[in-house]
Amino acid sequence: MIHKFKVALSVAVLSLGSAVAHAAEDTAPTNSKLPEWAPKPRPNVVEDRFRLEVMLLNASLDTDLRIDPTLATQGTMIDAENDFALDSSKLLPLAEITFLPGERHLLRLGGFSTRRSARNRINRTIVFDDQTYLAGEAVDSTLNLTLLGLTYGYSVVETTRTNVALTFGIQVVEVEANAVVRSRVVRDAETGVSPLPLVGVEGRFDFTSRWSAEARFQYISVEFDEIDGSVLDARAAVTWRKNPYLVFGLGYRRFDVEVDSRDTDTPGVVDMRIDGPLLFMRASL
Repeated sequence: MIHKFKVALSVAVLSLGSAVAHAAEDTAPTNSKLPEWAPKPRPNVVEDRFRLEVMLLNASLDTDLRIDPTLATQGTMIDAENDFALDSSKLLPLAEITFLPGERHLLRLGGFSTRRSARNRINRTIVFDDQTYLAGEAVDSTLNLTLLGLTYGYSVVETTRTNVALTFGIQVVEVEANAVVRSRVVRDAETGVSPLPLVGVEGRFDFTSRWSAEARFQYISVEFDEIDGSVLDARAAVTWRKNPYLVFGLGYRRFDVEVDSRDTDTPGVVDMRIDGPLLFMRASL
């Protein structure tokens, strides 16, 4: 089927420390009275020049689409998972690499791919683009989606516990679709690639030296000529830091694309969602 639009110390030591603190109280400055030239406390997180993150997304997939033969003639609104029996859930591996070239800058490259195919006997007549699929026909369908994103970020807030950055990214979406009725030699196949600009914000807050919460949000909504569309890429997670260089996280990720096209060459509607729980490991090198 065509698809064009395509996350202790012991009591003795404490007592000794308290005695030493009282003895030195009048002569040594406290942390709250450090001179301006003294080194600032180190943050809980070691921000190295390179980070590698590997993830597993237990994704739910929901794809609704309609490709019209003409502006005057609507096609059939299709639920790809129900009408063509494509997988509605899938375990997806994801990966991303982050470079930190400066104190406040980041550059991140990430992506993932989902590949689905099925054979199903449809229970209604479907008009899709310039092809008609009849009720009762067995349709072999394929829908592959690949996303590759490049994001630049600049930290506008940096403290020992908090980091907030503004981001700008480009998400490249590639869709490969195919639908075949072998009994009548009906076939409709196409590949589409589209770059999508996104703006957003992301941040991290450290509850303790080991536990943190982090979130990312990128979004754009545009009206261009005869096309209205929006793209959302969001993620939230809680992380546990084994040491300054290794982090484990559990979170949630969601990716949405909505397009309404009234263009004479490609009229139709696409509404696609990929979301689910996310498990990841991040290493700082």
